Parts: sequence; structure tokens; C-alpha cells
Amino acid sequence: MKKVLIALGVVLLVIIAAVGALGYSAFGGRKPFIDGAELPGGAIAVKDGFVGLFILPSGEKEVALVDTGNDPTGAALLAELGKRGLTPDSVKAIFLTHGHGDHLGGCHLFPKAEVYAFPGDVGLAAGTESANGMLTKGRKNPPEKTCKVTHPLTDGESVTVGTLTVRAFATPGHTAGSASYLANEVLYLGDNASAGDDGALKTAVAAFSDDPDQNRRSLVALAKKLKDEGAVVKTLAPAHTGQLDGLAPLSAITAN
Repeated sequence: MKKVLIALGVVLLVIIAAVGALGYSAFGGRKPFIDGAELPGGAIAVKDGFVGLFILPSGEKEVALVDTGNDPTGAALLAELGKRGLTPDSVKAIFLTHGHGDHLGGCHLFPKAEVYAFPGDVGLAAGTESANGMLTKGRKNPPEKTCKVTHPLTDGESVTVGTLTVRAFATPGHTAGSASYLANEVLYLGDNASAGDDGALKTAVAAFSDDPDQNRRSLVALAKKLKDEGAVVKTLAPAHTGQLDGLAPLSAITAN
């Protein structure tokens, strides 16, 4: 019996160590996301628990959103809009970086907004399809964290919302329809990448991603495309961490 208990204890310690290692790989060594941080073009970062979203000015008393957070009540998002004298009707467009539920929890609060995403994540956002990552496989979004994509995007498409222009780039790997958006010299990366506290940009967390290798290839291709086009990128803005300056951290990611 004693040997059995020792063996069980060893197994338990191994499991705890594995979970700890996974947790650190996913969340350790990351640059903190700062609630209320202002980005180029007047965008505001909003912290919603463990995830962030962004409010982008698009005209007089009008805004667009990059993602809508995890909280279905939208408490943090609505509070930030209220500080600026804005209401849910002020939100004219929502740009989803991907279809995981922690990025579209508040989507239903803005029924008048156009919802943009790439076709690969339309079903995921609607709750009719499942994610395919190691820890997300078979999971569908709960009803309170679903939304209908009203405008499926094409790679490189530019969308005009009032005074705001947003360019959408297909960045598959974290999910099939993962997107990156360039607006006012800010590249919004969603979960495609995260900022380390060492100033380096890290690829998507493998355990939550459909295809980590594809994610890396997508980031390499995106950096090349932006560099070749001479695009000005002042800020890299991931969804779960703070921001980094310039295109260089993205360009530093290699294919291997």
C-alpha cells in the first residue's frame, strides 16, 4: 500500500509540474496589458479580466472595436464607452481577431454594428463549429458568447468605417480564421502573438492553437508583406499582453 501511495504521489507531482509548465508557457513572462493605455490614432486599450480589446475612434461620437472581450455583460467595455459619452449605438463596426469566446463575449450588446471576420471562423463565432487546439478541441462557444459575422473578409481587404480605415490580414494558425488588423499604424494581433517582458514577440500559445506551425508561418509572411509594402507600423497590439514598438519584433520571428 505504501508503494502505491508513493507512486500516486509521484504521478500527482508530475501532473502538477506539467500543469505549471503549461501555465507558465501560456501566461508567464508576458508584458502586462495596461487598461486605458492610449495607442496611436487615439485607440484605447480596455482590459476585460485576462483579455484585452480596443476602442478605435471612427468619427464624431462613433467608434469601431477590435474584439469585444470575455464578459457577456460587457461591464468594462460599456464603462469605457460611457466615459467618452458613447452608447452601444456608437459602435459601428466590430473586427474579430478570431472566434474564441473570450474575444466576442460582448458582441451581442451591439446589434447595429457590422461584424467582420475571416470565413474560417464564421462558424466558430456562431457557436456551430468547434475549436481544434490541443486544449480547445471539440469546444463550442456557449450561446452567450456567440455572434453572427455580417461581413466575411478577404485577405488584404480594406474596410472604411467613418473616418477610420482598417486593413485585414488573414493570419491562420491560432484558429483557421485568425486575423490581424492594421489601423492608424497599429497592428492588432489578437492571439496570433504576445509580447514578452523581454521585448520579444512570441508566437501563439500552442496548447490553445489549431496549428502552431501555421501560426508561425503566418506571422513570418505577414511581417514580410508589411515590410515589402512599406507599411508604417508604430505599435504591435496583442490581445493578452501589453504593446511593443514598431515592426521589428514581428520581423524577428523566423520560420523555424
